[in-house]
Amino acid sequence: MAQPLPLTQLGDGDWQLDCLGMLCPVPVIKTGRAIRKVELGDVLTVLADDPGAELDLKDWCSANRHEFLGFEAAGEVLTTRIRRTR
Repeated sequence: MAQPLPLTQLGDGDWQLDCLGMLCPVPVIKTGRAIRKVELGDVLTVLADDPGAELDLKDWCSANRHEFLGFEAAGEVLTTRIRRTR
């Protein structure tokens, strides 16, 4: 049985996906599932601690035509912001 998606609505058009403790390719797979649950134009913030998450999610945005809004690192927590465009 599939685990529930760790997706939280933060407010008007803002969502957070918690992928902490998950290794590649799980953050990318969960991001793909989560983006389909948010509305067009909404922003999905993905939290991860997999060192490859920045490049993986940037490439995923490009391949899936979603807008990569930016990336930040605070200690081991990597935060990626993505706008759903289609």
